[in-house]
Order: sequence, then C-alpha cells, then structure tokens
Amino acid sequence: MTNEKILDLLGRYDIQQPEIIFLRHNENRTYRVNDRTGKSYLLRIHEPFIEDMKGLQHTYSGILGELQMLEKLGSWSTNEIQTPVRNNEGELITIIEYEGELLNCSVLTWLDGRDMNMNDVNNLELVKELGSQIAELHTFFRQYEHSGMEIRPSQGKAYNERMIRVIHSGVKKNLFTPSDANVIEQTLQLINSRLDDHGGEAGPDLIHGDLCMGNIIITTEGKVRFINFGFFGKGYALLDVAMGAMMLPSDRRDIFLKGYYRECENTVNDLLQLEGLMLVAIIGYYVFQIENVHVHDWMRERMPKLCAEYCRPFLNGESIFYKM
Repeated sequence: MTNEKILDLLGRYDIQQPEIIFLRHNENRTYRVNDRTGKSYLLRIHEPFIEDMKGLQHTYSGILGELQMLEKLGSWSTNEIQTPVRNNEGELITIIEYEGELLNCSVLTWLDGRDMNMNDVNNLELVKELGSQIAELHTFFRQYEHSGMEIRPSQGKAYNERMIRVIHSGVKKNLFTPSDANVIEQTLQLINSRLDDHGGEAGPDLIHGDLCMGNIIITTEGKVRFINFGFFGKGYALLDVAMGAMMLPSDRRDIFLKGYYRECENTVNDLLQLEGLMLVAIIGYYVFQIENVHVHDWMRERMPKLCAEYCRPFLNGESIFYKM
C-alpha cells in the first residue's frame, strides 16, 4: 500500500504531519505513526497476509466489538492501555477503498515499551505480575456488559472440534501422519470432556485468546501490559492462564499461578484443565498456520514430538503441566 493512500487515510484523523513506519503484515497490515506533537499511534489495516487467516475478527462488526471493549477497558483500568482513537467523524472504524476492495482500518494509541522476552522470566516479580495482570483483565471481563459475542472469535468446545477437522485435513497435505492426527483428536476430545458446559459451545468466559510474548509489552516503567486483542472473545479463562504458563520455565509456574490466584490456592482440577488447555494453545498454532507453507517443515518435524512427548502421556493420565 502506498504512503499516499495511508496519508489520505490518516487525514481523516486529528494527527498532525504523520510520519509512517511500516511494522509488519501478518494478521493485519500494521504501521507506527508519529506526529509532530510527539504522539505515536498504531494504524491497523485489517487485511491478513494469507486469505485463510480471515475470520470474524476482520469483519466490520467483529472489529467494532474489539474496539468498543478496548474503549471500556481504557476507562475502567488505572493502567495505561492501548485504546482506540476515533476519526474526525467520531467513528471507531474507517473504511477505505484500495485496489477495488473495501478495507476496514483502525487507529490505537501507542504503548511505549518492548516485547516480553525470555530474559524476563528470570525476574520473579515480573513473573508474578504477569499472573496478576491476567487476573485483573479477567476481573474486567467478568463485569464487562456486552450484547453478544457471536461477532467475535470463540475458543470453546466447538473451536476444539473444528481443530480436529483441520488437523485431519493436514494428513492430506502430507503434514501429519494419520496416527498423529488420531492422537490429536483423542487429546482434544478428552479435553472437551473435562470442560464444563456453562456458556455453551463457545465457552463461559471472555478471554484475550492470544497471549504470547509478542502480545505482551514491558513498559518503560517495567510493567506488564497486553496488546493485540484480535482473538478477544468467548472461551475458557484458564486458556489465557495456560498460555501465560507456557511462556515460562516449569520452575517459574507456581510463582505465576500465585500471581493469578492471589490469596486463593489453585486446585488439582485447575492444573488438570490448565495442562489440557496448554495443548489446545499449541494445537491452535498448527491450525492457524496450516495454510502457511513457510512453517510446514516445522510442523512436520514438531508434530511427532508433540504427540509422543505430551499428548500420549496426557492421554495415559500423566501430569504434564511441569514438563511442557
């Protein structure tokens, strides 16, 4: 996309003399925008790099649901949050035409800091804060009033069933063996049998849905903040916790869980569900990237290890929470 087109788009916002810096084109086209007053913004053009990445999170109503939530989160939280910026017409979404296609665009405030990295797991206070910040986000989600989440992605039982079908389709692509695909199917079916039915097939809770180091900012003050709510929607709150635990070495996970559960103690059932949802998160990556040929070799190499080292022991009743 040309700078002229982006400047025309930014002309619909109160951004003075914007400087445009391309960041990446993955799930969206993203740019950092600096203006002459010293303010910075994140511009997102909601057009994924691969057509098969498109989902509810790219529709007008889906994007609007995310932005409305972020606006409420920004007014609720005492922390600095990446919040949406309305255009000159007061709208959260700006629509542009590019190469004969209508594209949805949004602007967020910029959050200064850096991506979380592996060195951060050595900071025990930061590990505990990671758990505490997930708990705070879930506190907001529990009181957030919404009219319905069918406009947003969901990661409940129905999502797990769909993943089974996608993994089996990978057999035809010569990505997985039939045996490994069957192990994944049995694993997801066991996980679903242990999840409660409250909230229906979409799941009972609101979740971030994509917690990883690239979506966690360590601010200039050393605080943990979350970005990229593209997969915000219904699911199981413990999926966010499982994703957080996966980023940490096993000997840091108890500290992380103390941050999340605060004064309460996590139960044996919590750990059982957490390790199942850790597997859901891993399998979800395979599913999301299954049309991305650049990771196919990695998938062929890693899937047998995933099944042998984690899924089969999980199916045999072994605890894997501290082994992954």
